[in-house]
Amino acid sequence: MAALAAIGTLVSAVGTVASGVAAKKDSDFQAQQLDAKAKEEMASSQREAAQSKQQATLANSRAQAIAAASGGGASTDAPTIVKLMSDTAGQGQLNADAQLYNGYSRAAGFTDQAAATRRTGRASLLGSIFNGFGQAAGGISKGVTSGAFG
Repeated sequence: MAALAAIGTLVSAVGTVASGVAAKKDSDFQAQQLDAKAKEEMASSQREAAQSKQQATLANSRAQAIAAASGGGASTDAPTIVKLMSDTAGQGQLNADAQLYNGYSRAAGFTDQAAATRRTGRASLLGSIFNGFGQAAGGISKGVTSGAFG
């Protein structure tokens, strides 16, 4: 009967280790998803930044066309149009830079979260291994002291 108890303890120990392995696999999967979200955030912010620059370019083109059509001068020596175009380009660049910064900041958050999730998975695995070996050792110890193994 003691041998059955020892076997049960060993099976329980193996189950504990298997639970840790499953927890690590789950953590690794979650971390992969977070890494993918980080990449999506970076790509999205790059697209938004490019769109902001394109909008500024289009606004400048429109401003130049309107100035030319009004007869007020649209060349690079017309101070008003040059200032307007410079301000528009500057704002477009500022918007693009802000979008990139925000996207990279969100991506860094996801990357940090992924690293923490991986650490949690490794800790779960290591803890389950120690618990499993502890259970096994305890079961073997009880079996030896009760005379089940000898």
